[in-house]
Formats: sequence, structure tokens, C-alpha cells
Amino acid sequence: MASAEPIRVLVVDDSAVVRSVLKKGLDQASGIEVAGVAHNGRQGLDQVESLKPDAVVLDVEMPEMTGIEFLDHLQPAKRDDITVIVFSSASKKNAEVTMECLSRGAKEFITKPDPARTGMREPLEETVSELARTLRGLVKATKSKRGGAEAPVAGHEGQAEAPAAPSRPVKAGTGVPANYQPDLVVIGSSTGGPQTLHTILSAMEGDGEARTPVLLVQHMASGFTGPFAERLGARGPFPWREAADGEKVPTGTGLVAPGDNHLRLSQYTNRLTVHLDQEPRINSCRPAVDPLFQSAAELPNTKVLAIVLTGMGQDGLEGARTVRDNGGVVVVQDEASSAVWGMPGSIARAGLHHAIHTPQEIAGLLSRVLYAKTAG
Repeated sequence: MASAEPIRVLVVDDSAVVRSVLKKGLDQASGIEVAGVAHNGRQGLDQVESLKPDAVVLDVEMPEMTGIEFLDHLQPAKRDDITVIVFSSASKKNAEVTMECLSRGAKEFITKPDPARTGMREPLEETVSELARTLRGLVKATKSKRGGAEAPVAGHEGQAEAPAAPSRPVKAGTGVPANYQPDLVVIGSSTGGPQTLHTILSAMEGDGEARTPVLLVQHMASGFTGPFAERLGARGPFPWREAADGEKVPTGTGLVAPGDNHLRLSQYTNRLTVHLDQEPRINSCRPAVDPLFQSAAELPNTKVLAIVLTGMGQDGLEGARTVRDNGGVVVVQDEASSAVWGMPGSIARAGLHHAIHTPQEIAGLLSRVLYAKTAG
């Protein structure tokens, strides 16, 4: 059998060192070749037309044409076919620009090392493996959608599928009970999550203060989660901010796990409290979804709604199992709208979901449980 065609990547960055290190490292990575390099967005656009790459690794601050301007000029059809990954440092300005790039069609971002603190070449070489993994996962998902996805797993339609060794027999895809009113909503998200969350929050309907606490783990580096939370608040009916260690969980404000911190919950009397820690990575992630879901599910007398959105890997699988085992409800994003159906797909294949929903359906569900005066 002939080997698969390599993923063709265009590197767009104004730093000669970055271009050199990324070209060498990605060319050495399995299944990837660098089709070309460009030193600004304008040259990058020209090379997109001539080289027709599968993916673009894009700097944000460049002369002549920035990363945002590159995305604005990229044809809508190419935004769907070409995987754009932003390669950005974690300064406040660049973090805000990176969030803007994600809202304009970039699929993911990778944090660029800070040369003032670490030098550039060695940390860049260490970053190449993460970049290569992300490229492979996203490009594979994009090509799968163009060529036809695998048969869907049973969801809210109610067709059963044999579970992949769940902790106990479950009926997959039974749907969210119409009168289910959770005490707590927890959300896990990764690659493609910012775009999906913007879609969900923009589609929500609600007036006044949300009555149920909402907590989110988005796989995102330190320095980016603050601007990310602010953008979520600008998109939807209630504000968001980074969670603070030891604070009481509020209603009416969504909390985002800060980058590089796991978020867990505890309850004393009626006080629901946030705990942040830098314990070892779980599923190669910090923050990870599993600690939030598991700690939420183990709270006494607390009904939990867990929602898992697009993302690579299977973070959230064991957390969803704990939620389900403790009587909570699990909803996952559908495959067609997911940038990568890794995290939600792992839960669906294990038969741990109650429903597979589109972002618009998730928006409707959240509108009901957060704002409806009576359940049902």
C-alpha cells in the first residue's frame, strides 16, 4: 500500500530564525513537509495561491500584512480547506490578537517561546513536536470531512451502539430529560473550542442573571485565558472571567480555568469553592477537563450537566464517566460541527453520552437551564 501524501505546510513569519527552525523541524517530522516559507502575510497569500498548502503556520505581528489581515484576505472557501494555526507569543497584546485570529477562521494556536527569557532556537525546537501533532490532527479531521466522515455514533436520535467498556451498562443517546434542571454546568473544550463557544453564546437567549453556575476548562496556555474569557463575555448573555483560587463559585458569571492550572471544586455547607493547582498534567493537559468534571460529579446532592466540545485526544472521558455514574447528564458536540471529534467522540463511542448536539442545540439547552423560570 502506498504511503499517504505528506501534509504540505506554509510557514509565514517575519523572523528568519523562526522560519529556519520550523522548516527544519517540520520537514523532519513524520508525515509533514514544508512547502514554502513567507516573511509576511502578503507574501503568504501569494504562496497560498501558488503552493496550495494543506496548512499555514501564521505569525500575528508582521510588516506589510499582519496575521489578522492575512485571514481577512484569505478566501472563505480556503478558510474551510486550509488549516491555519497561529504561532504567537503570550504577551497581552499578542494574546488579544490571537483571540481575534481564532474568531476570523484560525483553527488553533501554539504558544511561541519568549526569546527574552529563554533564547529562541532551543525552545522552538521543543515546540515543533507539539506543532506537528496539532497539524496532523487538524489536517486529518479536515480531510475526513471533505472525503466523508465515519458513520455517526448514536446520539439524541436514540439509536443504541455497543459501549466501549463503560464502567457499567448504560443506554447511550437517551436524550436530556425535558425537565432536567442541573445545579451546576461544567464544560470541557479544546481545539476549535473558542469558535464553537462563540457560536453557542451568540445563539443563547436569556435576560437577567444566569441562575446556575457555569465553569469551563479550555485547553489554553497561561496568558491567553484572560483575554479569551473577556471575549466570551462579549459574545453572550452573561460575563466571563478567569477563576481565582479559593473563591466562591458565583451565579451570573462564567468561570474559565486559568492556563497552566487544574480547576477543582469542593463544597462546605452551601459554599461551592474553586481550587486551582499545578499538579501534574492529566491527558497531557493543564488545565485538564477530567479534574473539573470528576470533582463536580462528586459534590454531594448536586445535579451536574457536563458538556464536551470539540478537541483532540480524550480528555473528559473519565470525567464524563464519573458524571454519568453519579446521576448527571452528559452532552457532546456533534462530529460535523467539531474541528476534531476526538474528545466528544471518545465519550460517544464509550456510550457515556445522553445526547449528541449541534452548537445551536447546545445553545438552546443552556438557555433553558440557565434562564428558564421553570424547568421543562
